[in-house]
Amino acid sequence: MDTHRLIAVVALGTAVLLAGCATPTPPDPTAEMPHCYKTNKGRVIACTPVAVPSLNADAEAKRFAPDRDALTVYVVRRNWGDGRNFVKVYPDGGAGVDTLPDTMVRLKFKPGSHSVAFEFDGKRQSTTVEGQAGEIRFVRIDGTVWAWKSTYEWVAEPQAATRERALKARLVADVSVR
Repeated sequence: MDTHRLIAVVALGTAVLLAGCATPTPPDPTAEMPHCYKTNKGRVIACTPVAVPSLNADAEAKRFAPDRDALTVYVVRRNWGDGRNFVKVYPDGGAGVDTLPDTMVRLKFKPGSHSVAFEFDGKRQSTTVEGQAGEIRFVRIDGTVWAWKSTYEWVAEPQAATRERALKARLVADVSVR
């Protein structure tokens, strides 16, 4: 074997070995850990203060399977103009859940009429969700963040459109309010 071929084989072997070292290990799909919102370049902007449901739980939630004993409500926060702000979601006046952009919360209620609120910058807005056991509803928080002002509001859009947004959002809380 001539010197040039030997150098090429060694270089190729080294490149293959180094490529294996550069590949990050995939996340554990069963792990519950804080979720971080990142820029499109991968820079972490903000992380939830508590652990969120696992990737397996996220995948299960995105099947949107009805619960025959509960009204299931998905609160979706996914909008192109949203920023790094935390927005707390309150089901029926209960404990608040922190959300970040591109996240969602799954709420399971007793059948009937329920209030879902969110709070940002000391202001609270609420919406009413009604339904029977086995039904699924989607509601969306629309956030727009500019350098001088951030605004959030409930948006009325077709359930199918919000469901599509939910498919691209990360589950950050799974709350049963029964």
